[in-house]
Amino acid sequence: MNSDLEQLIGLLKQEIGLYRSLLSVIDQEKEAVVRSDLMALNETGADKDKILFEIQKEEDKRRQVVAGLAEKLGYSAPKVTLTGISQLLDEPHAGNLRRVSQEIIAVLSQVQAANLRNKQIFEHSLELLRGFFNRLNDLVTPNAVYYRTGNIQTRKSTGKCVSSDI
Repeated sequence: MNSDLEQLIGLLKQEIGLYRSLLSVIDQEKEAVVRSDLMALNETGADKDKILFEIQKEEDKRRQVVAGLAEKLGYSAPKVTLTGISQLLDEPHAGNLRRVSQEIIAVLSQVQAANLRNKQIFEHSLELLRGFFNRLNDLVTPNAVYYRTGNIQTRKSTGKCVSSDI
């Protein structure tokens, strides 16, 4: 069982490293959005996909190890948590597992906060673009004239050109 615990702690530490890498890429993504750097934004998207794929692989391994531990401890795998496992263990394994568990929770909350921040930046940028395109559309849309009969007369689409140079 000690080897399973060491394997679990090792897997969790690898996941923590991957989540920290993801956090770094999310920060790069924010910088790319702020600079409006489409190439860098595409690169960060690809990097995020690679890291998320690696996280998924590690997560699958972790689930298998937890299922094995749960079986050895006499619990069903879906119901067991890292905290639950640590409560069933003796020291120093229990303390090690609690520390790694707290560390992964802290890193995950940082990733969630950074992801929320980027989502807000994207939504704000999208709103600015919508406003720009609506304004641009207003420049080329003809002014409609309503008559008492309810008919609408529209003119051909025209554009307005504003320039400080003649």
